[in-house]
Amino acid sequence: MYAVMRETLDSGVPEAALWRESERRRLVRLCAGLSGDPAAAEDLAQETLLEAWRNLHKLRDPAGAERWLSAIARNVCLRWARGRGRDAVSLAALDADPVAADPFDLEVDFERSELAELLDRGLALLPSRTREVLIHRYVHDCSHAEIGARLGLSEDAVSMRLSRGKLVLRSMLGSELRDEAEAYGLVDTAGGGWRPARVWCTDCGRRRLVTRREAPPGTVSFRCPGCNPDSIGAAYRLDNPFFAQLVGEVVRPSAVLARAAGWSRRYFGAGAGTAAACTRCGCAVRLQRYVRDHQGESSPGLLADCHACGEQVSSSVRGLASSLTELRELRRRHPRIHVLPTRRLNFAGRPALAVRYENVLGSSGLTAFFADDTLSPLQVTAD
Repeated sequence: MYAVMRETLDSGVPEAALWRESERRRLVRLCAGLSGDPAAAEDLAQETLLEAWRNLHKLRDPAGAERWLSAIARNVCLRWARGRGRDAVSLAALDADPVAADPFDLEVDFERSELAELLDRGLALLPSRTREVLIHRYVHDCSHAEIGARLGLSEDAVSMRLSRGKLVLRSMLGSELRDEAEAYGLVDTAGGGWRPARVWCTDCGRRRLVTRREAPPGTVSFRCPGCNPDSIGAAYRLDNPFFAQLVGEVVRPSAVLARAAGWSRRYFGAGAGTAAACTRCGCAVRLQRYVRDHQGESSPGLLADCHACGEQVSSSVRGLASSLTELRELRRRHPRIHVLPTRRLNFAGRPALAVRYENVLGSSGLTAFFADDTLSPLQVTAD
């Protein structure tokens, strides 16, 4: 089938570039990042090309062919991931891997593809000779000697072009592509290492979060400049092997927060008095309820305190609410939401806490109810 596609190269149509070998290799790399399975990437890329060939009549703008093809690859990989998830659902429930299949991991899949697209955009802006050398070296893993033989250059010339190409690419990531590069932590910013996260604070809904990633093993931290100007709102220590595996290699702030939310929902979901495993040493710990002062308000939450190694992880009741799938759906519809003061009330005849989130216009929201004694979720109502 791929040979049939390549016949269009002789037709002179603008879409012919879709079937070139260089485009197929790009798709293989993209599918490997999207799927997380390099062994499946070749088949996924072929399926992408086949689907594109069948739907070529839908390509309205030949100039956007590469982006169109990347979108098809995302859909193909997403279908593959969903099918694989259904086949492995019983095993995933027993898997102790902190990055086991979870709906929140789709953020990471999209991060990989978008990061690949960003770097592809940067390479596309380079002079063709410089781009060719970089691709041979870092995509095809060719040696300097192999590159020189293919391009008719000396090894010294190859080294010089590689050095210049990396400098130009780094310069573009700090200028034309700076906004996107900052979102992936590819460039440093001023301000004590804090950089914009492009994620709205769910407490106030007025400011975007900022994030900081310290040198390894370090810590990944988040705060709202309005709500937490002098303190950290959330932090994940990467010297803890669990969190290193969970978020250590994830660079996009929204993906870090999504993974952390998925973990929090699973870890604290059963409420106070239930058993859990220490994230550092694996010893049995018991979740306990706590009350702390947060901006002048008594804020309850759950704490796991390991007496064997001293590791502590915790989540406020607001954090528990923000990790719920229903809240994630609300944020997809309304990126800017804020939380109202937590209320105490009776729910189905028992003392409960109500955490209310609304969009900043107050036109839509949801309320999460938690048992007052255990902070286990009772119900979520949306409007």
